[in-house]
Amino acid sequence: MPNLLLISHGSYAKATLNSCEMILGKLNNVKAIEFKQTMNQDDLLEEIEAIAKTFTKLDAILVDFTGGTPANTAIRFQAKHPEVKIYTGLSFSLLLAVASGTPFSEAYKQVAQTSGLLGEQKTEEKIKTNVSTKNSPRKTAMFVRIDERLIHGQVATMWTNALKLTRLMVIDDQIVKSSIQKTALKTACPNGIHLSILTAAGAAKRINNNQYIGQTVLILVKKPSILKQLVDLGVKLPEINVGNMSTKEGSHQVAKSVAVTKDDINDFKYLAKKGLTIYHQMIPSEAREDFINLLKTNGGQN
Repeated sequence: MPNLLLISHGSYAKATLNSCEMILGKLNNVKAIEFKQTMNQDDLLEEIEAIAKTFTKLDAILVDFTGGTPANTAIRFQAKHPEVKIYTGLSFSLLLAVASGTPFSEAYKQVAQTSGLLGEQKTEEKIKTNVSTKNSPRKTAMFVRIDERLIHGQVATMWTNALKLTRLMVIDDQIVKSSIQKTALKTACPNGIHLSILTAAGAAKRINNNQYIGQTVLILVKKPSILKQLVDLGVKLPEINVGNMSTKEGSHQVAKSVAVTKDDINDFKYLAKKGLTIYHQMIPSEAREDFINLLKTNGGQN
């Protein structure tokens, strides 16, 4: 993504950046300035000049709206630095998309597509599918992630883009029975991505019958016991990414975002003995960590 400076009236730019960093982690190439009531345009320009020097190269400025002092001052700055682009419409959704590697032109389209009444169910007619079985290679690209939050910011933006997904598959025997949870997942699923919500038995049947040929699928589960069920049902799983397992009674912290119980540890051992590679990685830009080694190092196998 570009080296980016955010400017807004008041603390909106800094608050937006802080919110995005809750999802994406620290964004070292994004900085924010707040235009205060006590400042004039010259004061703001001086601060922009100072912050710009802290970048190796400032690529773009994103302001809150056209015609405001932040936008007008950015234009003054651009007069001396014509290589710097200026964009308007600073928002959480826009910054999240850009910070996830989406070009501005595409990010604006994504924001437009995902803005509207929350809770309106998507139908097959509304979804523009990314799947083309006519031209796709006749195989399934399958990924697996353990994440108790299931479809959330990191999955809906970073992992979906990084893996070039065409389908999210949530496997959970309880969620299948809950219309409320299913509706929430449908709402959270990004436009253009198919969604399957299945029991372990239902997912195994479809996977083993090669129902997803030509698609790129991310399997999302809350805990390793579900993956153990899939293995026992004959599913050949790829590598397993352990992203998030929350702290609960009887659990043991083995990574910043992962806490495991004794049952979880036994399930991970079972999967490892089946020859599966298990690693920990919160977001695509982070390095992988061997999860079994994390269990050993942090006392999770005692």
